[in-house]
Amino acid sequence: METRLKEVLAIVNQKGGVGKTTTVQSLAVALMRHCKSWRVLVIDLDPQGDLSKLMHWDAEFGDRPTVTDALADEGGMLPIYKSDRGVYYVPSSKELQNIEPKMMDQMKYLHPYLLLRQRLLGKIEDCTGEGITSIPEWFDYVLIDCSPALSMCTYNAMGAASGLLIPVQMEGLSVDGIGSIIVEMAQMQQGLNPKLQLRGLLPVMVDARPNIVKGFISYLRTAYGDNVTQTTIPRSVKINEAQTKKQDIYEYKQWSPAACAYESLVKELFD
Repeated sequence: METRLKEVLAIVNQKGGVGKTTTVQSLAVALMRHCKSWRVLVIDLDPQGDLSKLMHWDAEFGDRPTVTDALADEGGMLPIYKSDRGVYYVPSSKELQNIEPKMMDQMKYLHPYLLLRQRLLGKIEDCTGEGITSIPEWFDYVLIDCSPALSMCTYNAMGAASGLLIPVQMEGLSVDGIGSIIVEMAQMQQGLNPKLQLRGLLPVMVDARPNIVKGFISYLRTAYGDNVTQTTIPRSVKINEAQTKKQDIYEYKQWSPAACAYESLVKELFD
């Protein structure tokens, strides 16, 4: 089977409010702007479903399948939809927060941390009508938005991914939490997913003027060296305004500093 899939990138941080969903949404569009032929799939693994809402998914769609259905039962298939911006997506649902017992029930067939990997490589449910046959054959990049916890779904993202991107807000608690994620990633590398790599620690919501922020960035670069991206994402009210309108930053203000920063990040990580 020929594959065009270049990378599966999990965006992970166990702290909430650090820009994981914004990073997934913005990176997806920035990748498509960088190369018009690239197809990008985003997967929402957060029960809050914020990424799904930004894709214009509506919980009132009722019985239409979500990532929860795909992971709940042996033989489940990832349902793929397409947003009006051309980003393909697998939506979440609030039922995802109660899925762990159903995932454990499948352990006799497969390790519960590898269910998402199996679904990515297996048959999919094409809800676009475009004739999508499989994820490796159809997509260039897959981005996974994780919940703000080291939950079983987050471990599934690590089990499926080839790369890990950690958005880091320039605050003490956010910076302090990096170590535990690195430890869990190392354990995954030693066991279930030896191909997993750290693709970067991404400073986000950066206001570089206060000395304390400069100190956090300096600490990160001293402690983690080249693992810290050269690109930093500035704090931006335009992103908040865009998401209030359920738009991405390029649709709303394509030349804003935040939009330019995500384009720089694409060049840094994917060129």
